[in-house]
Amino acid sequence: MKWIWRAMVTIVALLALAVVGLFVAGRMTLPTIDGTVALDGPAAEIRIVRDRFAIPHIYAASEDDALFALGYTHAQDRLWQMELQRRIGQGRLSEFAGPVTVQTDIFLRTLGLYRAAEATMTRLDARTQTRLQRYADGVNAWLTNRDGLLPPEFLILGIEPEPWLADSIVWLKVMALNLSGNYHAEALRAQVAALLGPERMRQIWPAYPKNAPVALGDQAGLWQPGGAGGLLDGWPAPDPGTGSNNWVIDGRLSATGKPLLANDPHLGLQAPAVWYFAHLEWAEEAVIGGTLPGVPFVVLGRNRSVAWGFTNTDPDTQDLLLEQLNPENPSQYRTSEGWADFTTREEVIEVSGAEPQRMTVRESVNGPILTGAARSVSEMTPEGYAVALRWHILDDDEMTVRAGLNTATVKTVREFQSVMRDYHNAQQNMVAADIDGNIGFVAAGRVPVRADRSDWQGMLPQPGWTPQSAINGYIPYEELPQVINPERGYVVTANNRIVGDGYAHFLTNEWAEPYRAQRITDLLTARQTHTIDSFRSMQADRVSLMAREFLPLMLQVTPDAAEQEAILADLRVWNGDMDPDRYEPTVFHAWYREFVRQVLVDQTGDLFDQLWAPRVGFFRNVLTGADGADSWCDDTATDQTEDCAEILARALSLALADLEQRYGGDRTAWTWGTIHAAHSDHTPFTNVDLLRDLFDIRAPVGGDSYTVNVAHGRMRDRREPFATRSAASMRAIYDLDDPDRSIYVHSTGQSGNPLSQHYDDMVNRWRRVDYIPMSMRREDIEPGAIGTLILRPGAGG
Repeated sequence: MKWIWRAMVTIVALLALAVVGLFVAGRMTLPTIDGTVALDGPAAEIRIVRDRFAIPHIYAASEDDALFALGYTHAQDRLWQMELQRRIGQGRLSEFAGPVTVQTDIFLRTLGLYRAAEATMTRLDARTQTRLQRYADGVNAWLTNRDGLLPPEFLILGIEPEPWLADSIVWLKVMALNLSGNYHAEALRAQVAALLGPERMRQIWPAYPKNAPVALGDQAGLWQPGGAGGLLDGWPAPDPGTGSNNWVIDGRLSATGKPLLANDPHLGLQAPAVWYFAHLEWAEEAVIGGTLPGVPFVVLGRNRSVAWGFTNTDPDTQDLLLEQLNPENPSQYRTSEGWADFTTREEVIEVSGAEPQRMTVRESVNGPILTGAARSVSEMTPEGYAVALRWHILDDDEMTVRAGLNTATVKTVREFQSVMRDYHNAQQNMVAADIDGNIGFVAAGRVPVRADRSDWQGMLPQPGWTPQSAINGYIPYEELPQVINPERGYVVTANNRIVGDGYAHFLTNEWAEPYRAQRITDLLTARQTHTIDSFRSMQADRVSLMAREFLPLMLQVTPDAAEQEAILADLRVWNGDMDPDRYEPTVFHAWYREFVRQVLVDQTGDLFDQLWAPRVGFFRNVLTGADGADSWCDDTATDQTEDCAEILARALSLALADLEQRYGGDRTAWTWGTIHAAHSDHTPFTNVDLLRDLFDIRAPVGGDSYTVNVAHGRMRDRREPFATRSAASMRAIYDLDDPDRSIYVHSTGQSGNPLSQHYDDMVNRWRRVDYIPMSMRREDIEPGAIGTLILRPGAGG
């Protein structure tokens, strides 16, 4: 017993030492935020004051030094996020992730985003290049002068970060990829058209509803589906239903007599958050707001005179072009002038734990060939053809980074609109307001002008050698939708249609459903004047107009048990509030999900998984019989005649059985907030059981895809179909009467290190729709500050 006791004491002592060692090592991965550091790089002393939320407030003598310090703080707090983003843009994930990401790397190498970023660098003016270099110098200064260990991800994966070069531009291009899903939609529509016919395909993608909010008021048959075997998609398709909100009012509708502006961009949740807050001051200039780690400017925010916010227009900017291969020489493709050789280049993908993957990238005059690089494209490619992607983000004159850098110093709404002439990225609905009382809107970004002006424009791939597949440049900036000081005194955008039928150019066929835009407009016009508090209540609103519209259509069923009758009785008096403490939202969404499945599964074959999404425009027509869509309730696969009421009844029974299997028989435990919890997953450690709980962040939330307080799940996710995967990644409210009264919050915390107390310290505020001050006043910043770091010119090392 004595020896056993001594062994146990020894083991406990060793465990204690190990815990202490891990704690000490963990603390060494946290950055130094207090004291003085001498560096090669700054022209003058720079002060970085971190407030109680760990937000850096950077005070520099020049813009160049301020950008240097922003690069330094980004590297201190979000280095792994930056490294991951860089490797995505370069197509180098497999170097640490192994074979599982080879297909993603193939897709990204095929696009050539990093090559495009390097080419863009050479086209920038000297001043923009200097500013990018100063930011990169700051990143690299931290890499070469850090006084502790690298963040945990580097230590666990055995990766060494590389110097920062063209990586800022490549992440802007990856963000454009995340905000652009046209090629996925075109490929899927081509497969559906081949399976069901073009007209039935058009029913699944109906037109924008008539009389729905508009922000500013007023060829099928060439291909047959091919076979892609087990090929995975190189890049995931955007989930239908995601989006963003922004709105702005002028002084006539504001209690202060000056504008108010609100913005909440909806992006995929992740840990750490997409956004990193920062405040930069130099000379007479100052700017504060949401930055993207790795990018050298405030993307969404304000300076002392102007505030701005974005939502995605979701324009049709990507085209798939069929390239006919020469039967005598498959290295050639057809053009209007005869056969031409593909341009090719060789790529080698290093793969951890496996042999390198060698690949040949082909490009036509229309763009890179995606056949073989993405499943959705490969499956619709007919024999004897390849499919190219035409997308302006791959052009070398894409100047978005210059527009972003120049927003910091604009003084008026009109000047903001002028600066956005250089914004060439995925088109955004931009609202702005200034301290002089002006408000405005511009849908900035490059949108192609196609030779094809038919009703099928942008819907399906086109033959790449024909005149109708060409583009005639881009919509001139002066002809993009824009307004200053609209007569009604406000602008609302929520990814809804922004132009009326009289607009001269085609933007997209895929406007978001108008529920959020309608709810915001209703709340905005319900009061004579607004304040920050009323805007806060609007951003917190959980009423789903989609549920209010669909419930009466779905409740015309006959219950087959007393339990169903009780549930239906609760649904009849429920007001569509996606309250996290109620069970009705869970039942509604489970029922609707099962109804969608029952309608689609027998008629869409192998395409079902890709089509399994809310598609409320289509299912509104199915349930109301509009456009002949109620015919989808007939089971054409088995020649059984059914009506939608029968399918709804069956769907309800199946949905309730599914909920009981997942969550137990007590429906009072089916609370929406728990089942619908927000998942901020870490890449890559959300996939590692031993690390997931340390790196991932979970929070119960209400709302759904159609509430102003949005919380979007993935209907096709069989394991956790109701979990929130994308939401308001950032919320901000800007008061142009006193800009320092503005407020903001994002979804995790400032630090990217899970061992920091600031890794998740904004989560509870975010889920409660609470905020932190967005002030640039020193008296608001310095009390409670957690550290002041001085960067001093000198010999680094």
